[in-house]
Amino acid sequence: MPDGNLGTRLTPAFADKLVKVLGMLGSAYDGEIAAAGRRAHSMLKAEGLTWSDVIVPAGPAPQQQSRAPRRWRRATSPSDIAALCLQWPEVLTDWETDFCRSLVGRRRISAKQTVVLERLARKVEAFARATGEGT
Repeated sequence: MPDGNLGTRLTPAFADKLVKVLGMLGSAYDGEIAAAGRRAHSMLKAEGLTWSDVIVPAGPAPQQQSRAPRRWRRATSPSDIAALCLQWPEVLTDWETDFCRSLVGRRRISAKQTVVLERLARKVEAFARATGEGT
């Protein structure tokens, strides 16, 4: 039965070893699969754990945090434009998000970075206007 105190019983080192052993369950060889299952089970017993201690259902989905209202506005510095774009993470790809983060706080950027940032600003502004968050 899960005791809600797994943090002290299931150490990161033990969890890492268990994951490696369980990874062998994907082997193409039946003997390796059986040995991995037995090894995982004996590892749990040695720690005084059961599968119910290790495999627990996910809790309820976290409630979405309310965010401050956002409005698109014209920003002048590259840092401000990048920060403004980051307020619409659902519009940006992972690369675009990382790019904008890298510009926040910078005073100067290259001409190539300026071109990319202006393209992203147009993209985010169009989305903001379409969702009623534009000026």
